[in-house]
Amino acid sequence: MLKKIAKTITSVTIAFGIAPLTSAIGFWTISPDIALASVAQAKNAKSNSTTTIPINTIRLEDTLDASVRLGYFEVPDRNTTVSAFGGQMRRYDVHVARLIALSHHFFCTQPYSGEIEKVMEWEYRANNGRTNMGNFALGCLQVEQAVTTYGLGKVVPMKVQLQNGSTKVFNVRPLDIQGDSETDSFLKFVQTIKPQS
Repeated sequence: MLKKIAKTITSVTIAFGIAPLTSAIGFWTISPDIALASVAQAKNAKSNSTTTIPINTIRLEDTLDASVRLGYFEVPDRNTTVSAFGGQMRRYDVHVARLIALSHHFFCTQPYSGEIEKVMEWEYRANNGRTNMGNFALGCLQVEQAVTTYGLGKVVPMKVQLQNGSTKVFNVRPLDIQGDSETDSFLKFVQTIKPQS
């Protein structure tokens, strides 16, 4: 709470939005948008602008191991290195922020299963599923570190496909990355998250 009060007037909030579901290749497809809300001019954002970054599919699966959960994350972008909002933050960086927020919401609020750290394993694909961006094993301690550092934004309802094939609406709070210093810090944090082959 004190962290939010102490923040400067310059604010960049990464938020989730949703679009209607469609069916694609037997999976439910979701097109949530990322919106950028800026209260003041920041070097990594356009003031008073809204930018959307589509996502095709978010799917979650359980495993026999209680300490591991699987996720599938697909975007239409052919090039994830382009700027997301006209500044330094790339679409790739925003996608990683999404993976962290989703991991927190669905699996990592309790980082341990027994004495074992839980891990959310994401298959991240771009170019409508044709480009494998790698598998990201996000340890729950790492996820919760990001949530503690950057905080969470306003709740946004999202539709996600579960293992049993059902699609449900969940209220997900995205990372709340504010100002130049937090943006720079998050970009460095993203560099520590290495995809597996």
